[in-house]
Amino acid sequence: MPRRILFVCKGNICRSPMAAAMLRQRGLDLDIQSAGLAAMEGFPVDPAAERTLLAHGISASDHMARQINSAILDSAELVLAMEKRHVAALLALSPALRGRVFLLSRWSGGSDIADPYGRSQEKFDLAYTLMDAAIDEWKSRLTVARP
Repeated sequence: MPRRILFVCKGNICRSPMAAAMLRQRGLDLDIQSAGLAAMEGFPVDPAAERTLLAHGISASDHMARQINSAILDSAELVLAMEKRHVAALLALSPALRGRVFLLSRWSGGSDIADPYGRSQEKFDLAYTLMDAAIDEWKSRLTVARP
């Protein structure tokens, strides 16, 4: 049963911090982190992402974007990426991740969750909806494995 979960997207200001906040809100006793493949280091969560989260009673206002690195990857027991190309990039960075890195939507259709950055609020809301379904699927698998 993985205890340290890492969400990965491109800039680490929209999808991955949203997903991390969403999973934290579900009350599991896990170490939940996020990082980006091309992170906007030190930036807070995108205001549109925060608006979407707040509409669901969640916040990522304390988030600061960070760049993925080998220490972050090595400490993660489960890595959940937003797009197929993110999975490929992560495996290229660290082939040892094979078996620990998956598409977030693996159990809910296997589609990429499109980057809403710079787009309408509706795109952030859509990303939330897709991530919410995917996180519920992962949560059911994570909690089944608990003693």
